[in-house]
Amino acid sequence: MVYNPDIFYNTAQLTKNDCVKLFTEAKDLSYKWWVDGKLNQSWTRSDVDLTFDQIISCFKKTKRSSLHITFIHRRGCDNWVENLEIGFCTLGRKWRFSETDDGGDLFLWIEVNTKHKQYLLEKYLKTTCTSL
Repeated sequence: MVYNPDIFYNTAQLTKNDCVKLFTEAKDLSYKWWVDGKLNQSWTRSDVDLTFDQIISCFKKTKRSSLHITFIHRRGCDNWVENLEIGFCTLGRKWRFSETDDGGDLFLWIEVNTKHKQYLLEKYLKTTCTSL
């Protein structure tokens, strides 16, 4: 079994508005997306019932320095189905989104077929091959 390292793309140049556009288009192209979180200062994560608009609202409300934005080509092992993983997580979120939100970090995961990789790289990251 051969392991193919994941490719992590540099998202540092993206503005928050660029990110919102990327997340929205990636969601439209995705075959699966979800939100989970570390609530109550726990180390474990669980599903969070937020709509896409609500998680984007959380993203917009969070300072850029408190966000970790990802664009990853997950390659894995020989029998792995490769995909793009696009999303973000908050870092040290303390505010509450709603009465039922305890605060804590949120994670948006968007899985996209790799056939969209070149298009998304060129449109949002202005690159064809730059990786970290």
